[in-house]
Amino acid sequence: MTELILFLKDNLAEHFVIYFIPLYYLGGRPIALISAQLIGHKISFLLPVAVLLDTLQIPIFYHLYGSISNSALIRKLSARRKQKEAKRQKTPLFQWVHALGIPGVIVITILPLKGCGILSGFILSKLLQLPKTRVYLLLILGSIIGCGILFGLGGILLKSWELLTNKF
Repeated sequence: MTELILFLKDNLAEHFVIYFIPLYYLGGRPIALISAQLIGHKISFLLPVAVLLDTLQIPIFYHLYGSISNSALIRKLSARRKQKEAKRQKTPLFQWVHALGIPGVIVITILPLKGCGILSGFILSKLLQLPKTRVYLLLILGSIIGCGILFGLGGILLKSWELLTNKF
């Protein structure tokens, strides 16, 4: 991933859209935001772009979820699913998800880890059967807070790099 970031910096840094959006969707929010911050883009510019990119994903996930859940195969399996759902409610994972509840949607969206983010928050909100308007609010809030954490990490990296280069 380091090679990709260096290539993008050397060849595409002046074309923000060309490198940032693919890196955002392929590498994830942490890699895209920190690399853009290291290249020199301002937080005041990156935050709205990142939140917009996250927000644009939500209706896509709703559409995909609706398409998949309305398929004939899913309807056939629905009866079986209801029987298994009663058993699933007793599992530790299901109880943990419900224990997290609404704050869990924000927490899983905030985490700067691979596998966490808007999609994971969306899936958790579906498990919790939250209304669509609340899901949008929670996911966007998680995106904003997550971006803030990443900008803090990027700032720490920049300051650390400055300290290291000034000493040598």
